[in-house]
Amino acid sequence: MPNFEHLNLSVEDGVGILQLDHPEKRNALGWELHNEIIAALDLWAEDDNVSCVLFIGNEDYFCAGWRLDVLDGISSEDRRRFTDLAYKLMRAIYDYRKPTVAAVAGVAPGYGMDVSNMCDVSIASENASFGSTQVKYAMNGFYHAMLGRMGTQRARRMLFTGDPIDAQEAWRVGLIDEVVPVGTLRESALALAKQIAEMGPELAVVLKGVALRASNMDHLGALEYELTVTHDLTQRSIFRERVGRGRQRMDAGDSAAVERLRSNASG
Repeated sequence: MPNFEHLNLSVEDGVGILQLDHPEKRNALGWELHNEIIAALDLWAEDDNVSCVLFIGNEDYFCAGWRLDVLDGISSEDRRRFTDLAYKLMRAIYDYRKPTVAAVAGVAPGYGMDVSNMCDVSIASENASFGSTQVKYAMNGFYHAMLGRMGTQRARRMLFTGDPIDAQEAWRVGLIDEVVPVGTLRESALALAKQIAEMGPELAVVLKGVALRASNMDHLGALEYELTVTHDLTQRSIFRERVGRGRQRMDAGDSAAVERLRSNASG
């Protein structure tokens, strides 16, 4: 695996762990970190050892947004190049061919929140805070991603005011899916990512495609598309293998779904 200056990369049980590691800038995104994240995602896109990607910072901060010192100190032409690079990163995450999980602790203002919102699922530590703070600097937040997670009024309120919200409020309005105790974020997020990765790379790519495309269709178009995907999957060897194994477990009264339910209840 290539060496990265501001990322720590590892793979564990089908999960590619992408940890932002630029403490001097609180993981704010400058030229280098933009390029490194894009390269890391490209590295895992076709890797069958990775079925899910976990984005994480540390227990004190996730990502402090864009490097404003970079934007303030470069020419207009370089600012254009920087925003073009940001678009490339946003597209790489938003349209990634495998499921992604964001694990957020501490601050996630502006573009840091946007990175979390571009992932498929986000969970946060109790000490996390989120805000579309770009308005404070005469810029715009990524409204489309906010709107995909919460209602129109709340998304516009955050876009227009830039005021931050804490983890519990972020969970209440649907910006994140789960809040976990301080100090447990990595463990909790990795457990979720591993659960997603259990499906394996082939199914991960197919289901991510469904998630990306079906939401933009009308209801009948989505039904037709998703049934076409179902038909395709039933022709694959992975279907025959897993149906056979699943039927054996159900006949024994020990289905995987029931096992997970019991595990969650006991936890």
